[in-house]
Amino acid sequence: MIRRLLIAAVLTAGAVLATALPAQAIPIADPGESVTYTFYSDATRTVEVGWWSYGTCGIPFDYGQHTAWFTIRYVNCGVF
Repeated sequence: MIRRLLIAAVLTAGAVLATALPAQAIPIADPGESVTYTFYSDATRTVEVGWWSYGTCGIPFDYGQHTAWFTIRYVNCGVF
């Protein structure tokens, strides 16, 4: 009986941890730097569907669709 309860507790804790993991942190742009995400339609990363850029290089923008498939590019434009 105790063994069954322990197994149930471990399985429940594992399920809670698997569903409650935090999302990936958004990187902070350093002074004189911008961060640009390019979002893709699927894991092949061949069709771009959205872009998001922030930081001190250029004008920040957010366009299109955000998906789970993306690349991150850092641009260094010097310290202002």
